[in-house]
Amino acid sequence: MRNRQIFVTATLLFSALLMQTTGAIAQSSQSIGSVTAVQRQVDVIHPDQSSVAMVKLGESVLFKDTYETKSQSRLKLLFEDDSILSLGENTRLEIAENIYDPAQNRRSTVVKMVNGSVRALVGKIFGGSGSKFEIHTPTAAAAARGTYFIVWTSKEGELDPTGVVNIGESGRVAVSNVDPAVEGSVELDRNQYTLVEEGKPPIPAATISPGLLRGLLASTEARDQTISEVPKGTEAPGSDVSNVVVPPFPSEQPTGGETVVGAPTVPPIQQQPMTDKTPVSVNVQFPGD
Repeated sequence: MRNRQIFVTATLLFSALLMQTTGAIAQSSQSIGSVTAVQRQVDVIHPDQSSVAMVKLGESVLFKDTYETKSQSRLKLLFEDDSILSLGENTRLEIAENIYDPAQNRRSTVVKMVNGSVRALVGKIFGGSGSKFEIHTPTAAAAARGTYFIVWTSKEGELDPTGVVNIGESGRVAVSNVDPAVEGSVELDRNQYTLVEEGKPPIPAATISPGLLRGLLASTEARDQTISEVPKGTEAPGSDVSNVVVPPFPSEQPTGGETVVGAPTVPPIQQQPMTDKTPVSVNVQFPGD
C-alpha cells in the first residue's frame, strides 16, 4: 500500500512538472509586442529556433527573443503595455522576463543587455504585486519607476562599467550592482546619471553633460517606420510584393511621429536636339555592273 502511495505521489509530481514545462514552452512562443522600426541589419534568435534570422518590420516580439544590432543599425520594439525599447548599434539583449496582466494591474519585465546601448520608455506605472521594469547588464541593474532612461556599456581595460541616465520628465530610476552581494544603490532624477563597475556600488548621482546626453540620444534614436506596398501590376513577374518593406530614403519627412516613405525619383534624361536634315547620296557598286 505504501509503495502504491509513493508511486501515485511521484506520478502527480511528474505530471505537475510536465505541465509547468509545457506552459513555459507555450509562453515562449507568445507575442508580447511588435517591431516598429528596423534600420540596416538586425538579427534575432527566437526561443523555438536555434538559427539566426533577420528582423523584419512589423513582425512580433516573442518572449525570450534575443536581438543583436550590427554596426550603424537600429531597432525599436513596442510592447503590449506600451513600453518601448530603442536599441543602438552593436547591442545584444534578451527579453528575460515578461508578465503582463492588466486585470491585476501587474507588469513584470526584465531585459538583459550584454553590451551596447538601449533607450527605454516606461509609459505606465503598475501597482500590482511584483510589478517592475528592469534592465540588467553584466554589472548593473536599473529599475524604472514610470520614466524614460538610457542604459549603456563601455569597455575600459578589464572593467565593463555601465552607465544609466534618467531623461524622463518625471519618475526616478533606481540603480544598483547586478550582484546582490554588492550593497548600495542610487536614485536618479531627471538628467542625472551614474556609473556601475564590476564588484562596486554605483557612484553618486551627478548631472550629465549636455554633450554626452546628446550623443546618447542620437545613438539610440530609431524613428517609427511604415510599410509601403508596390502598386499591383508594377512588380516584376514572379515576385511577391505583398509584404515588401521599403527602407527609408533621405527624402523622408516625419509627420505625427511616423516616417512617411517616399520613393526616390530619377531626374529626366535630357534629350539632345535633332540637327538639321541634310540629303545624303549613296552610290553602291555591284559586281558585274
